[in-house]
Amino acid sequence: MKRFLPKSLAGQTILVLLVGLTVSHIISMTIYSGDRVESLSKMGGRHMAQRIANVSHLISESPPEWREKIVSALNEPSFQVFLSPKSMLVSHDDNDWRSNAIRNFVKGQLKNDSVRQVIVQMLDDTKAGRMYGIESPADWMQMHMNQMMHGVPPHQSLRISIELGEGQWLNFTSAIPEAGSFWSRKSILSMLSMAVAVILLSVWVVRRLTKPLGGFAKAAERLGRDVNAPPLPETGPIELRQASRAFNEMQERLQRFIENRTRMLAAISHDLRTPITLLRLRAELIKDAEERTKTMATLDEMESMIASTLAFVREDAESEESRTVDVAALLQSLCDDMSDRGLPVKLETPERALYECRPTSLKRALSNLVDNAVNYGGNADVRMEDRGDALWIVIEDNGPGIPDDEMEQVFAPFYRLEPSRNPITGGIGLGLSIVQTVIHAHGGKIALSNRGQGGLRVSIELPY
Repeated sequence: MKRFLPKSLAGQTILVLLVGLTVSHIISMTIYSGDRVESLSKMGGRHMAQRIANVSHLISESPPEWREKIVSALNEPSFQVFLSPKSMLVSHDDNDWRSNAIRNFVKGQLKNDSVRQVIVQMLDDTKAGRMYGIESPADWMQMHMNQMMHGVPPHQSLRISIELGEGQWLNFTSAIPEAGSFWSRKSILSMLSMAVAVILLSVWVVRRLTKPLGGFAKAAERLGRDVNAPPLPETGPIELRQASRAFNEMQERLQRFIENRTRMLAAISHDLRTPITLLRLRAELIKDAEERTKTMATLDEMESMIASTLAFVREDAESEESRTVDVAALLQSLCDDMSDRGLPVKLETPERALYECRPTSLKRALSNLVDNAVNYGGNADVRMEDRGDALWIVIEDNGPGIPDDEMEQVFAPFYRLEPSRNPITGGIGLGLSIVQTVIHAHGGKIALSNRGQGGLRVSIELPY
């Protein structure tokens, strides 16, 4: 059942509004329909009783020789009147409230006439065979068929017998107007119109209210790629304005933190270069050539570490402008440069792959990975695929790979697989950290895995 429910907040809100309003509409209209039916039944019965009382008064006040002609003139398909020596109805107690109400009303209207008895019965499907006595079965059947042909079903029929003077009974057969079913074409059309109006209004209102939430998601994704992205507009309801203001303040704090860290490391680098320069000058005065060479190498390593550290920090702080470039051409240029230097590099890529990125940073990261594959694996096989929603770049080599328990640690700053501290064989330990920073800044992912036949595989996903 849950899989058929809307997954979005807007869809769930619209569903709740639609179900709630529809149920309340059905309940209210059902109550209204019941009151309407009862009111129409009372009005219809009162109207028919008044008509019967008027006709009865006319007949009772007319001479006996005129009565047959008057009765014949008053007959209609839906209002039958005839005289008989006996009542067409069987007198018995009837607890039906409509029959009692009509009987009392007719008696009240005819209290000054020579009327002795009034018998009223409402005919419905369950009482038809046992409630009525029939003076002439053929006439009664004919009357019943006429009513059915003129749209007066038996359950709506009203039968009244009024005893006049001189041994005559005045009999009426008529129909009380009945309210049609509430679930008519018009009522269903009304409910459908209401549902459509609710859906359209709900879609407009809910989308207007939930649109800022989508803006939050996009802003968070944009912040992950660029900490200097434009702030969120502080508009909408109070709660959304407060959330936007908190998000913008968080972004400002992140910007200040990165700026302060960059300035601090730049200052440390500047301060360290002064003593390193002094040490280099003093190293020149060392008479032992071997010792002088070792000292100079140590100072060179220190300068290299400082430069790499600044490059790593600068990668977070720099705000290179994003633009759309052909990543296929970028990889082709990179691999061609390495092939021209005699390095074993192969490339498989589509003819064209446009992608919005920071080209300098992305090229630096890919160059670092290809260099690592050549230096530590002996070769680099580079492949790129455009899968519609992302660019996939795979770099493989035939080297020794990386132990499984160190797959994640190699991305940590200054972590080196080479146990020695030789920068030539083990590097500084910031290369993969810078690569991961660049890939994450583009909203992408990077993963390492050992190939089954030996070697390391680097997989990069760059979403559009």
